Amino acid sequence: MPKERAQKIIAAAGLMSRRHAEEAIRAGRVALNGEVFTDLGRVLDPDTDHLTLDGAPVKKPERKRLFLFHKPKGVVTTKDDPEGRPTVMDFFRDLPGLNPVGRLDFDSEGLLLMTDDGDLLLKLTHPRYGVRKVYEVDVEGKGPRDFRKRLLESVELSDGPGKFDELEVVLPGTRYRVTVSEGRNRFVRRMFGALGLSVVRLIRIRMGDYELGALKPGERREVEST
Repeated sequence: MPKERAQKIIAAAGLMSRRHAEEAIRAGRVALNGEVFTDLGRVLDPDTDHLTLDGAPVKKPERKRLFLFHKPKGVVTTKDDPEGRPTVMDFFRDLPGLNPVGRLDFDSEGLLLMTDDGDLLLKLTHPRYGVRKVYEVDVEGKGPRDFRKRLLESVELSDGPGKFDELEVVLPGTRYRVTVSEGRNRFVRRMFGALGLSVVRLIRIRMGDYELGALKPGERREVEST
């Protein structure tokens, strides 16, 4: 593990905020390998150095893991499936403890985040954070002449009106790039469907600050959380 400032490690251990940890260091309450210090620039290796606060050991923060995963079509975003279908966990049998961040339906593919960091999972999925997701969508059919305008303004769905944040034409009449901050089930498919357009392929290419990139279906890559 790379070296970190003492106040960051104290905060990561959940003992106090970083600002309060800095105050504790200045007050002489923190010791490194038995030696009290007041220098806020002091760094240490959590794996080998011994840090204490008021004489009590500061436990090394557990490492949280985050993976980008290209969920293939025909895979369920659950930990188990009563119908016996493949689940995303089949691709992470060697890494127990991870959870999917949000969902991506059975017929869709693309970026799915997998993590054991509960705080990050909450920030990426709770509606109050409004995390944006970007999809490339192939459609069939002919919607009303003003369907693009309606998708950006308001479309009535069974669970209330919805709209896209952005809608970009990739291939006129067949492929669109859609940005949404909605989290409702099958939202993108239902929006197009409400206007007479059938989604034949949907792939998520971005979620918040994370991008699918060159990952192929079934591939995964570990990254640092942002």
